[in-house]
Amino acid sequence: MNKTKQDKIWELSAARLHYEASSADEQDLKKLLKHPENRKIYDDVTKLHLELLETEPLTHSSATRSWLRIIRYLNNKKISLYLNVIKYAAIIILAISIGTLLQIDWKPFQKRSIGYTKIFVPLGQMSELTLSDGTHVWLNSGTTLRYANNFGENDRKVKLDGEAFFEVKKDEIPFKVQIKNNEVEVLGTKFAAIAYPNEGFSQVTLVEGSIQLNDVKGRTLKQLNPRQQITLPDDPTKKIKTAEVNTTFYESWINGVIKFDNEKLVDVARRMERWYNVEIRFTSDEARNVRFTGTVLKNKPIDQSMKAICVLLPLEAEFKSNLDTKDVITISKK
Repeated sequence: MNKTKQDKIWELSAARLHYEASSADEQDLKKLLKHPENRKIYDDVTKLHLELLETEPLTHSSATRSWLRIIRYLNNKKISLYLNVIKYAAIIILAISIGTLLQIDWKPFQKRSIGYTKIFVPLGQMSELTLSDGTHVWLNSGTTLRYANNFGENDRKVKLDGEAFFEVKKDEIPFKVQIKNNEVEVLGTKFAAIAYPNEGFSQVTLVEGSIQLNDVKGRTLKQLNPRQQITLPDDPTKKIKTAEVNTTFYESWINGVIKFDNEKLVDVARRMERWYNVEIRFTSDEARNVRFTGTVLKNKPIDQSMKAICVLLPLEAEFKSNLDTKDVITISKK
């Protein structure tokens, strides 16, 4: 690979980590990642970023001492860099200024010796990362993923609050995802999981492979086959539901697309609120219960998407921009 292409993949990878990548940048990165050598560089960027999270935040330190600590850390890790240290400035500064750019915040839990990494994706954003075992994860808006810093050594456990899509690297060690009071257990597969704290359910959709659902005590609740979806109510008195689904509707968002199939507009609005970081209100239950089938593109402004929905359905939308708070969209029936 020539020097120019090396520079380009590093720049685009850093832009994505910073949530500064434009639509054109994302398209360029997507094309570059089709080549194995570019994918390796992207994975190295992600791994470097995650490993740097294990270092302490540098407070009350001079710039010289800070850079010396970074260089010593890199030397100790024996990381082979493609470019010189200066070209990692954006990524390294991100690790020093935890939470200021990528909104990634790490906090040690009870056992200081182990430590945990906490990745938070703010509303209106998405994130993509590769864990140390090779598992690929996409995190949707308003999502938090937690895992131990020794992930992959004796176990592969993560905790999800929000929505994620997993491509799990096959391994003898089971990969486990805690979603509220239940646990997804797999060896190697593709699946989507939803477990937002403010919603009264969690949901798992299997794309390929197999999945075992366990309760909080480790007892098996259900085995899933491809194209099956299980919905787990937070209320233990309600029944667990299993259905056959078109998995496209639950994995398309990782490519910047949300597809809806005859869903109530109130449910559509809840997802769009997280994706665009807006507030959507309804003037009547009649408007809330209108059903929508269609596609929403992430790279389109919210007003364009909502106007398109109103053209298809007997609805009207009023837009109000706010400087200090979220923009508000009010939907009413015609």
